[in-house]
Amino acid sequence: MTSALNIIRRSLLSEKNSERTIPDQPAKRFMYSFEVDIRANKKELRTAFIEAFGLKPEGILGLRTLIRHGKPKRRGRMKMGWRPDRKVAYLTLNTEIPDLQHG
Repeated sequence: MTSALNIIRRSLLSEKNSERTIPDQPAKRFMYSFEVDIRANKKELRTAFIEAFGLKPEGILGLRTLIRHGKPKRRGRMKMGWRPDRKVAYLTLNTEIPDLQHG
């Protein structure tokens, strides 16, 4: 996992995620959520975000991760399968990323 494109899979843009960005606060903070590779740790994620979006290391205020376990899914009448597990990273910045649109 050397490339940032291999680690960051896609951005998760939804109405709930766009409400997390509160620019009216005195200290402006912008929060973004991304689906990332499940094997990546926080150090690899931090360097991937710096490379992919051209951020400064001091511009990243926080990075939180969680693993969403897959739910059971019926396949036919009797067979049960599972949806895949996903890892989500919540990135808090002090500047806005112009490439990502909010709501």
